[in-house]
Amino acid sequence: MLHLMEIESDFLSSTEVMSSVNFNEIFSLQSQVSNAKKSKFEKSLKLAKLVNQAMIWYSKAETKQQLTENGIEWQTTEIFINRVFGWQKSFGYKMVKAGKLQVDNQPIVTKFKRMCTTNERNGEDTKRTIEALLKFANAEKNGEDGEVTAREKTYAQFTIAKDGLNGTKGFNIRLTEDGAKVVGEIEDDNIAYNVSKLFSKLATILENTNK
Repeated sequence: MLHLMEIESDFLSSTEVMSSVNFNEIFSLQSQVSNAKKSKFEKSLKLAKLVNQAMIWYSKAETKQQLTENGIEWQTTEIFINRVFGWQKSFGYKMVKAGKLQVDNQPIVTKFKRMCTTNERNGEDTKRTIEALLKFANAEKNGEDGEVTAREKTYAQFTIAKDGLNGTKGFNIRLTEDGAKVVGEIEDDNIAYNVSKLFSKLATILENTNK
C-alpha cells in the first residue's frame, strides 16, 4: 500500500468499503506471493480471485458514487488497477481473468494444477504461473490440448490445424536444440515426406550454426 496516498488508503480501509471487498487481505497476499513456485501459484490464484471481486466492486454504480463523495479520482479501470495494486493494465487484466476463471470454470484450473503436478513428479519443469494457466484455459476452450511444461527455444515450427488438410487431427513439429519435437501424425505421405525433408535440412543447418 506504499504507493497509495493517505486519503486512498483510509478509504480502502473504511468499514463501508471493507464490507464489500477485503483490500487488507489482498495487500497481505500481495506481499506473500514470493515463495516457492507451487506455493506462489496458489497464493496468486487466491489473489486473482480477490482482485476479480475488487473489479466487480469497482464497476458498480454505487462504488463510483462513493469514490466521488470521498474525493477519489479513479476514472478508469487502468487507473484503479495501477493506483490500488501498483500493476500495469496488462498484468492487472490477467489477474482479473484468472480470478474469473476460478468462478466460471474451476475444473479447468484443477486440470491445469493436476497436469503440473504429474509432470513435476516425472521430473519435468512446468510453467505453474497465471499466464500459463490462461494460455492453457484458452487452448482447452478451443478444443486443443493445453501445455504445462516449460518448452525449449523453438527455431522453426510447422503446424496443420485440426479438421483440415490432416482430417480431424492436428499436427505440429518444432525444431529445438534437442532436435525435432513432433505431436501427431501426417496422413498424406507426400506432405509427410516434404515436411520431414525440410526439418532434416533445418536441423543440419542449426547443428552447423551452433558448432
